[in-house]
Amino acid sequence: MRRTFPFFLLFALSACSNKTPATIEESRATNDVISLAKPMAEHVSLATTHIQPIEAITSLSGRIDFDPNHLTRVYPLVNGVISRLYVTQGDAVKKGETLADVYSSDVATAISDFQKAKESLALTLDKLEREKKLFTEKLVAPQDVQQAETDRAQAQAEYDRSLSALRLLGGNEHSSAMTFHITAPIDGIVVERLAQPGSQMRNDGSSLAFTIGSTSNLWISLDAYPDQLRALHVGDSVVLKAAGLEDHPLVSRIENIAPMVDPTSFTTKVRCTLPNSGGLLKPAMFVRATVYHPDGLGLFVPAAAVFYDADGKTYVFSKIGDRSFRKEEVTIGQTEPDRVQITGGLQDGDTVVGDKALFLNDELQADQK
Repeated sequence: MRRTFPFFLLFALSACSNKTPATIEESRATNDVISLAKPMAEHVSLATTHIQPIEAITSLSGRIDFDPNHLTRVYPLVNGVISRLYVTQGDAVKKGETLADVYSSDVATAISDFQKAKESLALTLDKLEREKKLFTEKLVAPQDVQQAETDRAQAQAEYDRSLSALRLLGGNEHSSAMTFHITAPIDGIVVERLAQPGSQMRNDGSSLAFTIGSTSNLWISLDAYPDQLRALHVGDSVVLKAAGLEDHPLVSRIENIAPMVDPTSFTTKVRCTLPNSGGLLKPAMFVRATVYHPDGLGLFVPAAAVFYDADGKTYVFSKIGDRSFRKEEVTIGQTEPDRVQITGGLQDGDTVVGDKALFLNDELQADQK
């Protein structure tokens, strides 16, 4: 029994408009071999088997965390009392933005020290000018001028020191208010706000006011069990899918594998990083990760070349002639979206039908009925 392929039906009908049915070449099938008509063979793509690296797959899960390199804890530089708060937990802030005001005697002391240094400098400058004038009139000794110059230099040094101290507290030459502004050191979000209205702040490192975290770069912390660690290496490619964003897979690489095991979960932390300029990712999001790593070599064909038959076995169509193909049983290994590993039935360099293998099988079965 002879048949033409269903997927070439339109081509055959078009050919009939120019040729008589007797001149149309048909495909022929015998046992497990099918010979294609030339017009039909032109529509079948071929593929050559090749030895390629095998990428093993390890599935992990974990969560998104702040990058500690972009997480800053903000402490007040003065002793005092919180007089006003401008932000709360979760707010986005810019570098230099005021987070809170602290009413502080330290600021008052810094202002007072600067004012004294400013007045002292003015006095020593006046005295130096007077001594220089008197010296030109030969009314004072050179030592008096030198002493005035020394006093001026000391006053200038004290002026510079006190002004630097005032500026460190956010003030300037014109400051008069006893208020210290706690400002954001980086762009980010307020992860934690411990400062409360009226709360006492100390400058000894015991009073954490805010924690600011940037989400422009994030850490991905994955949990690996002992039997998975043997396959994981720094540099392995990772495809990440965050909860709620499964249709936006992200690609990274393993940057660090912790040298210790978590005593609670008995897992080892595997870390990679991701840029997050678009802000889609959020710290604490759950993520699933697929890690790809080298695992030797294997023989591969395109995924479309392999098909299952009714007997549950796996087959390909192997080229045996110019337009002839034999249905060959094969055994398969690793299956990927675009390729399939062949563990038996083919050799490196064999030519197979790269697509439409199922259509050829349908035609072969129809001829055998």
